[in-house]
Amino acid sequence: MARKIFAAFILVLSFSFCAYAAESDKVLARVGSEDITESEILEFIQPFGQQAIMLYGTEQGRKMIVDDVIAMRLYALDAEASKLDQTPEFQAQLLNAKRAMLAQAAMKEAVKDLAVTDEEAKKFYDSNPAMFRQPERIRARHILVSGDEALAKVQNELKAGKSFDVVAKEYSKDPGSAANGGDLGEFPRGVMVPEFEKTAFALKNPGDVSEPVKTQFGWHIIKLEEKIPESTVPFEQVKERLTQELKDQKTQTVLQDKAKELESKYKVERLTDKPKDSADVTPSQNVKPLQ
Repeated sequence: MARKIFAAFILVLSFSFCAYAAESDKVLARVGSEDITESEILEFIQPFGQQAIMLYGTEQGRKMIVDDVIAMRLYALDAEASKLDQTPEFQAQLLNAKRAMLAQAAMKEAVKDLAVTDEEAKKFYDSNPAMFRQPERIRARHILVSGDEALAKVQNELKAGKSFDVVAKEYSKDPGSAANGGDLGEFPRGVMVPEFEKTAFALKNPGDVSEPVKTQFGWHIIKLEEKIPESTVPFEQVKERLTQELKDQKTQTVLQDKAKELESKYKVERLTDKPKDSADVTPSQNVKPLQ
């Protein structure tokens, strides 16, 4: 549970770090004596993501968003006039919002200098080669038919010299690949049904065509397009993603350690009820076992 909570906080923090830069104090509207600036508008739309920012870049979208902020300001003024900000419910929500914002600010401060160097990322890469290894793969095409008569027709077409991809488009019953000339793309072992895989990986050279092989789906004729040996993904291809993942891990560790440190600084009492002994649970409270 603690790990999930910290993961959620990390997500919030990463969102904060990527906040849209709003430096303009251009006044776009005024409600009573209060200005509404462009920086406020951009802050308002930032949680809604890139789509909202793009919408703001259009004349119609800009007007709609400004109108929304005006409406929000009007409702806020009316709520204050009606003293809704003084109700216990509102005060409780305000306190919770303040706590969340303070916690976020403190967590951001705790990790503000956190970084992962290229050397750290490279060391992890070199120490965990299996994580970056790509297994042997092949690229192949196939023609799938459902009966002996159709199979014989396909074989005759291929023997007559008709292009494999043309025959696949005309006869194959595989809805996922027929339109692409039977192209299945690249795949490693363990993806296709065993009979198909064994035949496909037994083909030696690009251009080789298999004898018909039967699976639960029907008859297949397979053409090897390319053999791709086992390889390791180059560090430069994974450096950016790996660096971010290591930074996320560091962030989680720092925040968890900081939380433990704060527990020793401030008094914490956990007053949750102890789970009932199994002997105290009545039959109606028992959870039925899975069948």
